[in-house]
Amino acid sequence: MESTDSPLYTTVPRSVAKINRAYGCVYFCAILGLTYYRIQYIPSEGYVPWMLLFCAELGLAFQWVLEMAFRWWPVDRFTYPERLSKWFERELPPIDVFVCTADPVKEPPVDVSNTVLSTLAFNYPVEKLTCYVSDDGGSPLTFYALLEASRFAKSWVPFCHKYSIQQRCPEAYFSQYYVNENDNLSFTAEWENVKKLYEEMKYCINSTVEKGTVPEEKCKEHSGFKEWKPEMTSRNHPSIVQVLLERGNDLPRLVYVSREKRPGHPHNFKAGALNVLIRVSALMSNAPFILTLDCDMYANNCEALREAMCFFMDSRTGHQFAYVQFPQRFQGITKNDLYSNYLRKIFDILYKGMDGIQGSSYVGTGCILRRDVLCGIERQQSSSNLMKELISSSSILSMEKAPPSKRLDEAKGLANCGYEKNTQWGKKVGMLYDCAVEDVLTGFSIHCRGWKSVFYSPKRYAFVGCAPVNLNDTLIQNKRWATGLLEIFVSKFSPVSYGIRHTKLAQNMCYSYYFLWAPSSLPLICYGLVPALCMVTGLSVFPQISDPWFLLFLFLPASAYAYSALEFIYVGGGSLKSWWNDQRMWMIKGVSSYLFGLIQVVCKLLGISKVGFEVTSKVFDSEASKRYEAEIFEFGVSSALFIPFSVIALINLMALVCGIAGVMREGYSAMASMFVQVMMSSFIVINSYPIYDGLWVRKDRGSMPTFITVFSPLAAALACSTVSAISWNYKILI
Repeated sequence: MESTDSPLYTTVPRSVAKINRAYGCVYFCAILGLTYYRIQYIPSEGYVPWMLLFCAELGLAFQWVLEMAFRWWPVDRFTYPERLSKWFERELPPIDVFVCTADPVKEPPVDVSNTVLSTLAFNYPVEKLTCYVSDDGGSPLTFYALLEASRFAKSWVPFCHKYSIQQRCPEAYFSQYYVNENDNLSFTAEWENVKKLYEEMKYCINSTVEKGTVPEEKCKEHSGFKEWKPEMTSRNHPSIVQVLLERGNDLPRLVYVSREKRPGHPHNFKAGALNVLIRVSALMSNAPFILTLDCDMYANNCEALREAMCFFMDSRTGHQFAYVQFPQRFQGITKNDLYSNYLRKIFDILYKGMDGIQGSSYVGTGCILRRDVLCGIERQQSSSNLMKELISSSSILSMEKAPPSKRLDEAKGLANCGYEKNTQWGKKVGMLYDCAVEDVLTGFSIHCRGWKSVFYSPKRYAFVGCAPVNLNDTLIQNKRWATGLLEIFVSKFSPVSYGIRHTKLAQNMCYSYYFLWAPSSLPLICYGLVPALCMVTGLSVFPQISDPWFLLFLFLPASAYAYSALEFIYVGGGSLKSWWNDQRMWMIKGVSSYLFGLIQVVCKLLGISKVGFEVTSKVFDSEASKRYEAEIFEFGVSSALFIPFSVIALINLMALVCGIAGVMREGYSAMASMFVQVMMSSFIVINSYPIYDGLWVRKDRGSMPTFITVFSPLAAALACSTVSAISWNYKILI
């Protein structure tokens, strides 16, 4: 018979771990063999490319060793929310929901409203829920959209609770579910009424956003619009805090927050916005748990909060967990995931392994955290005096009973741009600053303080968002990640100096794998260029077919790609074509996004420039949408990110032509010595078909811009001719 001491979740080791370990041991021995070969057989001529390739191989081998840490202890988690509801329904803790938005143009207010509505309708006691929306753009359009959403919530939330609706994002619900003849008349009538109200809300928001200004008659409907003055801009405005929904009548509280911004005052991007929400929410509701969400990441599973509480409220280990991270899932992904934005390898393979060590990293959205942990508490410390460090003004308890106007005034003070001066905010308290990926940095610091975390992937996706739908936005997003991750590696939180002393070795290896994404561009570029350029000059840098060492160089790439494909399909749940797209995007991102991320961090360290924060657009036109659905690469814009992979693709095409010509001219001897290089260039050329198509074949608006179409062939031809000229004069070099 079950008791209140029965576990609320179970952890099951994945059976694939044994296969991973066996494969890892065999492959590591092959890497040692490659190292021995490169050292033992250094040529007397052409040793420069030989050594370049050896350095690249060592870099790729080091990255592989770090990645194997994920595969040693992978686990699956399973929860028992029915036990939670049976024993602890009255003890469920309050939760504050944070939703962040920054730009009403790139992040449509109607999407923000849908995210907010989905959180207000969670299957969780409404008196224990408060939703805070951070509008970092300080836009009256966003405020208006939330005002309309708050009105619609009075019909939507009771409707969801009354009929136990699972999908509680109205846009997703009304586009996926319809009434039918089997539904009772009362439900049908109510469904049609709520749908009508939603369409009216949607029309009002979209039409107002299209006009670019809130009509005067609409502004008179809420006193909050008086906060906006004509001279205010998105980067120069006072703090605004408005309560759009008060608790009661089966509704949670909804609070709009726009922190003060002034020229010359650092605002620390999303991390700064979240820290303001931590302070404001501490004053107004002070829930012990916080859910952070991006504005486009709506709640898809109404039971997500309860499932997370199964970990926090477990009597055996709940006290060890700082946060529960749900995987990011996306709508609108093409059938074969053209740009690899599903992040299947990260969330379905690697994070499962990280969860078996000390827990996955914090990814900024879809995560439920302990408030006191976010505010810097060690696992062994007491949090009784925590808020004295956070808020030095009136006590939270007295503010909870204070008049609404006084509470709002205090909250505005906490959102002022000068509040954090000479405090520990962003250093030890709240989200940490000085990094483009404040979420990963904060999660890493939490693990270094002795806490564990949970990665939980329920059968029904907990949260669903929008992924980039063109190549440029995908590369920009990955450049931001690579830049921020490398910033952590070279900071005081480096896993080499700080992490190694505070986390388990395997956990530190997992974090290091991510932190070194940007430098991994160098061995990728080297391997993409050196064999091809050597083939142009007729220089072999790999063993001949008749050489026994040839089998080693055949085994290493063949087994790596075969294992990657099998793992992606059978462990990650993908398809063969989606795996092909994933490995192609790994190469494209590696030589573009990661390279530019490396350059940005180097420039920051040298004091040349600072790292910024680019918001990717969630809006795209109908023509681009059709090309995306047809899985055609979208170039379209003249982006410097397109240059590296275009040049490498063209160099390998030229090299392949030279290699095939050499084989036809010299016969078997050329084939025997150049076989590996011909195969490598062939593989790159096949992968690069969308690039050639965008350069020369397509004529639509999504084709490669003229500048890159002209520049890339010239750069590739110049590289090949320069290497050929050097090989004639300096045989020792190439």
